[in-house]
Amino acid sequence: MKHKLTVLVAISAALTLAGCSQTTQSNTQSSQSKTSKVAKNSSDNSNTSTSSSKNKDTYTKLSASKMDYKTTASAIAVYAAQKYGDTWEIAVNAAKQGNLGVAFRSKDATGITSDNDGYVYEVSGTGKSSNARYMLAGDGADKQVTIFVKQRNLGTTSLKDIVAYLNQKNDADLVKQLAEKTQLNVKLAGDEDTQKTTNNSSASVIPSSLQGTWYTADTGNGNIDTLTVTDNKINDEAGFSMNVKAKTSGSSTSDGYMKQTTINGISFYSFTNMGQTPGQGSTYLAPHTEDGQSVIVSANSNGRTNAVYWKSEALAKKNSNKQFSDLKY
Repeated sequence: MKHKLTVLVAISAALTLAGCSQTTQSNTQSSQSKTSKVAKNSSDNSNTSTSSSKNKDTYTKLSASKMDYKTTASAIAVYAAQKYGDTWEIAVNAAKQGNLGVAFRSKDATGITSDNDGYVYEVSGTGKSSNARYMLAGDGADKQVTIFVKQRNLGTTSLKDIVAYLNQKNDADLVKQLAEKTQLNVKLAGDEDTQKTTNNSSASVIPSSLQGTWYTADTGNGNIDTLTVTDNKINDEAGFSMNVKAKTSGSSTSDGYMKQTTINGISFYSFTNMGQTPGQGSTYLAPHTEDGQSVIVSANSNGRTNAVYWKSEALAKKNSNKQFSDLKY
């Protein structure tokens, strides 16, 4: 009997130890499972955080060296609106609902007395004349931009500094959205420059064969540039503007005169600033015909073609960067 009790006690003890072992093992596995889940969740959160961080850093960026004329005008407007507010902010806010119009004005018409010999870009979002104005000097990313409110000079900065500021503010998307709705060389309501030119024009100087609005896609990047010619004035999106006089003398740096010359068998009209002789720096335009269409050929003083302008944007795109056998390149 004593032997049976001893065996029972031993079996009971063994069962108790086994139960404890299973409980401990179960607790350990549960703990390991929880630890594993915590580690996984931590890893997931880390990945999400990293992804979120990357998304925050992935913004569209502007490049000062790769900006067309419309994007440049849009960038300047957004920059000025943020830096100076006033009429610039009004223009940009209005443009968000419509278009950003940029008129080409002379300094005489605006009353601006800057040393800059260029012409004035007047910016509006309402289609009406505005006090938001700027002038340009130089080329590329180092182009100098002078910003005005009416005749008041607010300061000069470079295009690359404007772009750096806008990239820091993550405003590239806004600039590009406005650029798509930007219209260059528009006529704003109340534009005294248009009235002044018309009133002072006693006779047409530029031949009718050159007059009108012309388009080219010979820009190298597929963009459309516009050339506008009236009876007494030339404007193009490359920054050239001239009031053409009948005589070779004038007091304004925005004035020029026209002469006719034949280069490579094509009759060109040269447009030259007052006080200079035709040649380097002059603009040469010729009415011509290509593929049965009336065109304007723009060339340098040697007759090498810079661009061919067409009567419509569709024709310009169709003939983008096309070279014609009767023209010199």
